[in-house]
Amino acid sequence: MRNLLRFIIQHHFLILFLVIEFFSLFLLISTNSYQKVQFYNASHKLTGGISNRMENIGDYFSLHYENRELAEENTRLYNRLKSSYSLALADSVLPGDTAARRKYNYLNTRVINNTVNKQYNYITLDKGKNTGIGPDMAVINNDGIVGIVKSVSDNYASVLSLLNRNFTVSAKIKKNGYFGPLSWNGNNTGYATLVDIPHHVEIAEGDTIVTSGFGGVFPEGFLIGTIGSFRLKGGNYYEIRVKLSNDFRKLNHVQVIYHLEKTEIDSLENVAAQ
Repeated sequence: MRNLLRFIIQHHFLILFLVIEFFSLFLLISTNSYQKVQFYNASHKLTGGISNRMENIGDYFSLHYENRELAEENTRLYNRLKSSYSLALADSVLPGDTAARRKYNYLNTRVINNTVNKQYNYITLDKGKNTGIGPDMAVINNDGIVGIVKSVSDNYASVLSLLNRNFTVSAKIKKNGYFGPLSWNGNNTGYATLVDIPHHVEIAEGDTIVTSGFGGVFPEGFLIGTIGSFRLKGGNYYEIRVKLSNDFRKLNHVQVIYHLEKTEIDSLENVAAQ
């Protein structure tokens, strides 16, 4: 209280000036209709702008929760796809149906680290061995394929990004089924290269490129991108520049794919290779 009184005494001329100033403005606005209208318009504009900014801030902080909810819903839909089962007798299959054996299972995870400006880029996820994630599992999101799990700890997973020069996936042209290896050459984060497509195959810019399903990692039919350009290389095969559907600078929620029959397939192929 003593400090407050000392402050008022030291600044009493300024305080008196401000009181008189506000009182003068009050008289001016209350006794003149034009100034009253202008004051109310300005105050409404100011309060409206503040309210709008506060609402935008609230929307921003709630966006993370909404994105997580949307990602979880997408994961539930992925798990109900016919392609997630070895046998489907209807247009959609509900989890637990005895008529179908589950082939793929999807787990929603969040990207907590991601590089795009290196030759060998990696992505870190917020789940690991404790949720069943293991090496060589495919990673996708709503826009297409993302990469392959390389290593895991109890709570985290490191993903070999598609934007890694060691990454290769079997891809095919959706309209005709011709397939070949697709990889990234380290130059442009928006493009990858598809090779070994015979020169007699009819292709055009804009054709859709998807996963072939070969290799036992990615299920068939997941989007990779579209043909941006192509040329004959060596006279017999096309070298196709694929515009990637994913913007790797915007990765947030992704799905890890459990291939539940991969161990059985690998065992059979190892026996055949002996």
